[in-house]
Amino acid sequence: MFLLLTVMKYIATTGFFDGVHRGHAAVLNRLRETGLSLNMPVCAVTFWPHPRIVLNSEPEKLKLLSSLEEKKRRIKALGIDRVVIIPFTREFADISPQEFIVELAEKYDISGLCVGYDHHIGKNRTGGFDAIKRICDRLGMFCEHVPPFMTEDNRIISSQKIRERLTEGNIEEANSMLGYSYTLSGTVVHGKQIGRTIGFPTANIELKSSRLIPCDGVYDAGIDVDSRHSLKGMLYVGRKPDADSSPKTVIEVNIFDFDRDIYNQEISVSFEHFVRKNMTFNSIDEMKAQLTEDKRLLELRTKN
Repeated sequence: MFLLLTVMKYIATTGFFDGVHRGHAAVLNRLRETGLSLNMPVCAVTFWPHPRIVLNSEPEKLKLLSSLEEKKRRIKALGIDRVVIIPFTREFADISPQEFIVELAEKYDISGLCVGYDHHIGKNRTGGFDAIKRICDRLGMFCEHVPPFMTEDNRIISSQKIRERLTEGNIEEANSMLGYSYTLSGTVVHGKQIGRTIGFPTANIELKSSRLIPCDGVYDAGIDVDSRHSLKGMLYVGRKPDADSSPKTVIEVNIFDFDRDIYNQEISVSFEHFVRKNMTFNSIDEMKAQLTEDKRLLELRTKN
């Protein structure tokens, strides 16, 4: 007796999807709709690490908007059935567009592609949509072009534009392009506990992975502790404000109306609003007065 095994075929899209912003979401939503219309499951094919990290002579200059796990989680949340991670290496960077599409078909059971408006594949990004469509036609694969997603003021969103806005402290515009509040996650570690002595205890956050940190300053923040609590607080990014000589950027948050020991626990902070640039204080009392005013304004903003 022989069993006939049917291999499940997928409609897919490919890309790095850093941040999984609104432009990415438009392509992924169209992919999901196409899959439903064809009664086929859908797959996002992405890469790790970022091509610029592998191919660029200064890879440390690129700071990502999302970790690999965050990217996968956001893609799956959009209703995508399967996420394939292809290791990006120098050898992989040298394959032709045809070789890449054949690999998708043979190795990952992909029988069709939804292609973003400016997406290119293969060595030196030589495969634009016209080339991809010709290859798919020769291989008998479905191929659909997804038009660009435009913002309300007719601009095209990109991960690089979002990085620039975050670096400038333009949190509102960055969040608008992302479609959600930019978030960093890490572990709460011990600090010098100076904030506690003046009534503003802070959770010092050690990031889980290398990520883009928005510009130095004080922010209105949303906080999740244990993935269960949605809290509010004010977030500080920058050098230690206590004359510490270390050049390291610290991330610490004062959580409003919260009094729990969360050392060594995971915490996520979302950047909601840029409050002010960092300041130099002549005394602890001066710092406390400014923090008191910052908190008053943030609580007022929350009520409104």
